Amino acid sequence: MKTKFFSVALCAIFAVALTSCGSSKSSSSSTSSSDIASTVMSALAGAPSSTAGQAGASAGTSIKNLYSNYKSAGKLDMTNMNNILNAATLATSVAQIKDNYKDKAFYKDFALGMVSSATSLITNSNVDNTITSLTNMDLSSFQNIGSSVAGTANTVANTASAVSSLTSLFQSFK
Repeated sequence: MKTKFFSVALCAIFAVALTSCGSSKSSSSSTSSSDIASTVMSALAGAPSSTAGQAGASAGTSIKNLYSNYKSAGKLDMTNMNNILNAATLATSVAQIKDNYKDKAFYKDFALGMVSSATSLITNSNVDNTITSLTNMDLSSFQNIGSSVAGTANTVANTASAVSSLTSLFQSFK
């Protein structure tokens, strides 16, 4: 359980570190690394303190950020480093719910964390469908991005499939 919390925390730290080391060139619709860190910390503060709640909050925050950028760009722009980092954080959180899907207490706290952090986007009425959609996606290619800069053709193909799946999920929020 400590390992899972550590991986979520490490992913959040990694996300902030990468965005702060990235290019100074940014579009007006992109989010700064300090904004991401602030959003993540705020979401984690309102989520259940369990590992599951924190993972759910990370997933909800990532979805909220990805969806916001999707709405403003009209597509899921994977040239935007913030989107890549949010996708990697989401993939890590989804891996945790996949590993614990049948654990009712874990599922409940994960769902509460998502609802508490996704501010109106994920609600009590759509959280179960959202979790089901996410657990049916193969987001592992996003996890691979964090550990390998040079992706293989297979990773690129899997990432394109994951982007398509996330786009379908975002279209359901309309």
